[in-house]
Amino acid sequence: MKVPSYDWVLFDLDETLLDFPVAQALEQTLHIYGVTPTPPKMAEYHALNHRLWQQYNSGEIDAAHLQQTRFSLFAEQVDVAPMAMNDTFLQQIIALSMPLEGVVETLQALKSKVKMGIITNGFSLPQRGRLDKLGWNEWFEPLVISDEVQVTKPAAAIFQHALELMQRPDPARVLMVGDNPKTDIAGAAAQGLATCWYNPARQDGPCEATHEIHHFAHLSAIVLGQ
Repeated sequence: MKVPSYDWVLFDLDETLLDFPVAQALEQTLHIYGVTPTPPKMAEYHALNHRLWQQYNSGEIDAAHLQQTRFSLFAEQVDVAPMAMNDTFLQQIIALSMPLEGVVETLQALKSKVKMGIITNGFSLPQRGRLDKLGWNEWFEPLVISDEVQVTKPAAAIFQHALELMQRPDPARVLMVGDNPKTDIAGAAAQGLATCWYNPARQDGPCEATHEIHHFAHLSAIVLGQ
């Protein structure tokens, strides 16, 4: 019986394990509240949302401010609290989100052979809510969410926090799997972790990953040394 190449596999969550159906969730949320947005209003929303995320990622604003503000344009149209609309949107993300192709089978093949964890840049409610919906909570320990630890990938602190929770394994025996060359791959590599770039779109561009896969199912052979 072959010994696995890695003892630990850490995963990004959004667009690595699960889709993040923003467009559908937004459409459903606006429908629920009876908002019929004009194209200029939608463009204004997307510009505001983009700006808020940039400010959040650079540490200028916190998660609460982002969530409170991003739906203000639509909420004032129908006299609803922006945070209520935001909460509906996050519940729609949970309801609509599905595992990506090949993920379920691969996780089932790995979970009895290696330890698995998650490091995700996101908000607590949709990240935990989606794992709970799928019954995956027990599969991943640690579950490190940027919203809860107040630091985002690719910062060293979020990876070091995860390694601390993992009882400080040899970083070379830990594989970080993610779709983002900067936050997932470069961030993990800077801490000495092995990396696997999940690149289903076969993007070109600089990415110094230890491994690269285009189909999620190919991860099993890399981890299990087959």
